[in-house]
Amino acid sequence: MSSKSQRAPAARLVGWLGWAGLDAVGRLALMTGSTIVFSRLLAPRDFGVAALVLTIVAAAAIFVGTPFEEALAQRRHLRMKHLRAALGASWAIAAVILAISIAGAKWLAARYGEPEIGVFLPVAMASIFFSGHSDIATALARRLRKFNDVAYATLVGHIIGVGLSLVIAVAGFGVWALVLQRPLILAVRAVLLQARLGYFIRPVLSFGLAREFGRFAGVSFLARLTDNVTYLVFNNVVEAFYGVAVLGQVNMAMRLIEPIRGAILATSHNLAFTFFARASDPLRQRVLIEQVVSQAAIATAPVFMGMAAIAPQLLPIVAGPGWDDAVGITICLSIASVFAVPSQLIYTAFSANARPGLSFVSLIFGFAAILLILVGFRSFGPISVGLSRIAGDVMRAGFAVGLSSSYLGLSRRARFDALVPAWAYAGAMGYSVYVLGAFVPDHPAMLKLALLILCGIIIYAALVLTLARPTADALMSHVQLPKWRRRSEFTS
Repeated sequence: MSSKSQRAPAARLVGWLGWAGLDAVGRLALMTGSTIVFSRLLAPRDFGVAALVLTIVAAAAIFVGTPFEEALAQRRHLRMKHLRAALGASWAIAAVILAISIAGAKWLAARYGEPEIGVFLPVAMASIFFSGHSDIATALARRLRKFNDVAYATLVGHIIGVGLSLVIAVAGFGVWALVLQRPLILAVRAVLLQARLGYFIRPVLSFGLAREFGRFAGVSFLARLTDNVTYLVFNNVVEAFYGVAVLGQVNMAMRLIEPIRGAILATSHNLAFTFFARASDPLRQRVLIEQVVSQAAIATAPVFMGMAAIAPQLLPIVAGPGWDDAVGITICLSIASVFAVPSQLIYTAFSANARPGLSFVSLIFGFAAILLILVGFRSFGPISVGLSRIAGDVMRAGFAVGLSSSYLGLSRRARFDALVPAWAYAGAMGYSVYVLGAFVPDHPAMLKLALLILCGIIIYAALVLTLARPTADALMSHVQLPKWRRRSEFTS
């Protein structure tokens, strides 16, 4: 194989990672910026109302996109007729769900004691037409390996959607802005992604073709549905135990963590799945999975543990006063993500080996753990909300590590060694930064935050370069571009 052909996959990977990083950072900056505005215009109760509406919409969106995305992305032979049939079925399901939401919105408003939900829910539910369209276009992009276009559409969708929501908020419609922010992002993303791909997908009703998507669509659907139902039940239990205002505190914490968690999870799954599925040799695939998981853990664990360590300083700057409960919940959500994000790649490997059902089973166990802690630790107050999320994500990470090697070909010890060192280094860094926070003067707040972030970077870099140098070097090799090329390399 020529050096040129060897270099091409690495160059593509560097490009994908660059766009993925820009997407993640951009999402975080935009959502944080909008949160700064919304938190100063709205009360915790308003955030709670928006959370109730949007979790219902998110659960409904699973029915219009998930049954098709994974099945289309992995279909051996994909034709335009399959994409059109998928979109036609998606929009037919969306129309039924929208009609149900219109009929049931007033009942839900009475159930929650929040009259605005009767109007917010049907309007926000209309976004599922774009959600299904976006998922199907994403499946096509994955087949074409156009991950840059996915990242571009997502980032620009956030720029335009967040910008429009801020205009609505400044115009005096704050709660509407909060409810409409995600629907606006989805609508722009769907239109942009199809335009970038250069294929026009129009809906065609062909239920015969839609049924061909088979078992994988069903399993993938169940996994995603369980994940979203977990959030739906979780929010309803929090509202029942502590009220809408505390649910608003939870929503504030999630607005800080979920943008970057969601971006990393989606991008890492799409990229890793492509490489895992194409590694036909079992030995090569095992080595690749171990390398990807260990490098992802080293890269992502400090991000979330660092967020946990600086949450007491970051949240008052972002949200202002009145969000005390959100600080502890943010710390818990960040720690949960330390376990969840890198271990999720093991489930990606299971899916690449036609075992998507294992992710579904793990979600059931995670759901049970969340409910157990949420109910059992109710006397602890709102912090039980955060502790329940840690329990759910630790359960899923333990399940991924503890499964028999017969499911993947990678031993439990190999999976343990790929994840635990990064968790340990991140934990040591996070605890050190958290302790340092007690000794650094509180004012000026921005200077204290910057100093703690710098200390965290230095501490973690020292730990990794001392104790995990080979993994760090392998990770950095993905972002080292050639300094020069010979003229002959650009000629055939």
